[in-house]
Amino acid sequence: MKKRTCFQTIKYRNLRMKNKIIVSIYLILLPILLIGTGIIYIWIYHNTMRDELTTYQRFVQTISENIDYMQQDVLDISDYFAVNAGIHQLLLNEKEKYQGDGLFWTKNTPVSFVSDILAIKSQIKTVILYPENGLSPFYISRDASVHNTHIEHIRELPFYEEAAAAMGDIIWKRVKSGNQDIFLYNKSDKMVAYRILFDMAKRRRLGVLAIGIEVSRYDTICSNVIKYPNEGVVIMDSLGQVLLSSGQVNEDSLEELSSVTAQKLKELQTSSNTDESVRLSSQSSYLFAAPNSKDNMIICYVSPKENWRMHTQADLLLPATMMILLLVMAWPLSSIISGSLSRSVKTLLASMERFQNGDFSQQVEVVGLDEIGELSMGFNHMAAETKRLIDRNYVMALKEREIELNALQAQINPHFLYNVLDSLYWEAIDAGSEKLGEDILALSELFRLLLSQGESEITVGREMDLITRYLQIQRMRFSRSFFYKIDVEEQIMQYKISKLLLQPFVENAIVHGFEQKQESSYVHISGVEKDGTMEFIIEDDGAGMDQEEADLLLEEMAPDHYPNLRIGHYAIRNIKERLTLRYGENYQLKITSQKGKGTKVWIVIPIIH
Repeated sequence: MKKRTCFQTIKYRNLRMKNKIIVSIYLILLPILLIGTGIIYIWIYHNTMRDELTTYQRFVQTISENIDYMQQDVLDISDYFAVNAGIHQLLLNEKEKYQGDGLFWTKNTPVSFVSDILAIKSQIKTVILYPENGLSPFYISRDASVHNTHIEHIRELPFYEEAAAAMGDIIWKRVKSGNQDIFLYNKSDKMVAYRILFDMAKRRRLGVLAIGIEVSRYDTICSNVIKYPNEGVVIMDSLGQVLLSSGQVNEDSLEELSSVTAQKLKELQTSSNTDESVRLSSQSSYLFAAPNSKDNMIICYVSPKENWRMHTQADLLLPATMMILLLVMAWPLSSIISGSLSRSVKTLLASMERFQNGDFSQQVEVVGLDEIGELSMGFNHMAAETKRLIDRNYVMALKEREIELNALQAQINPHFLYNVLDSLYWEAIDAGSEKLGEDILALSELFRLLLSQGESEITVGREMDLITRYLQIQRMRFSRSFFYKIDVEEQIMQYKISKLLLQPFVENAIVHGFEQKQESSYVHISGVEKDGTMEFIIEDDGAGMDQEEADLLLEEMAPDHYPNLRIGHYAIRNIKERLTLRYGENYQLKITSQKGKGTKVWIVIPIIH
């Protein structure tokens, strides 16, 4: 398991950045969606259960109320028989008093009123009153059912003792079609209300009243409320015996209902709120029961648990669909986000690869100031600095090789040149031309200093020696007066500078400043140490030039322009390049000039010991 986890971690680390971002987004989003979906499902589930409970309890109450309404006529007729004085008097008299009178019910009681009621109450099919004094029963039938005429038989029926124990209250029993109970022939199933009529003291039984309602009316009331085809309604009496079932209620459910509700029904009957409905649960169904205290009935609505599972599954469908939709919608969104983040990284990576392959001019566009933007700026700075260092070191190396090559070329048999100059020096001395000998010696020393064994850097002292020898030779060229002065502080003589850094400016002063001047000329070279730098000034009183021309000497020019320039411009450009390569931006070079008054060159470079 640990190896598998490590493998998955390595596999995740090896993903491309775009895919890693997408996976990370889903790893964050998925638990949130699962938790959110669970919370939504629980919330919907509880709301649905609450609504369903309310709905089914309302169904039970609706059925109970409709049955109450339908049976209210039965209760009214029953009460009429129980309290009517004429009927009571007839039931209290001996039967011999009415012997031979076939119309004694019509003559002595207001039973015609009952007939009128039954004319408009179509749900009541039969009304039978069995007198205990042996008189013939009072009987009305609207469906051609035939009643049993003997009270002795009625007293033997199961309902009789139960009705007697009710002490004047109604009990309901189901009487199926055929020869059943109080009927010799019962044409249709009936729900019969039985009631024992007592005297005022409730000590003497006066008769048995039976009022029958067609069962199909109950079935209609129940079926109109049933929500699903596999649900049903069960009507039970006060003892938990099933009177009627409507809809789909199998025998197993009826047995479960009887066993589960038996104790609960007793609690309902003794409850302070006898009209309150409750939910019971059996092995396969939920049962919603409500007592009908007016009729001593229990109304039960049977709903299979399978229906409730379907409800909960339907409740899960909405949050699950929402979660799937959000996950699907998150794909393009995460792709856009990951693409925008990885695009900059890809661009940076491509520039790094080109940089790695030798293209040091790479620069990445910085599109933001986030971590990737900071990384891009760091790469740009690194690439620019690397290019600058490479260019500087590479070009400097080329310049040094060029100087070494020039030096190598100049060293072609240098001893031969020195020996020739030495021979000429001694011949001049032997001939008595000491000045000529000194000039030849100065030229020999100048060559030695210029070659410098191929060195690119020399001390300030040696540069001053080179300038001195050069000026001695130049004085030989000019027949007119020519003066110079070298004024360099002693403490900077051992500091290193690039070879031929100052000499070209001295040469320009003489070649371009003095050649066309007829009167005497003067050049001054000075050097001082200031704040860790060396400051050199080459100043002459030669022909000079316009300041615009002086500034042009330091400007960048295309290489193809160099052949058209005088040698002084080329030498100054060479010096500026060497200064940049050697010191970067840590130097200063200025040229000021005025036509007819001379030129001044000002150089400041760092001290290098």
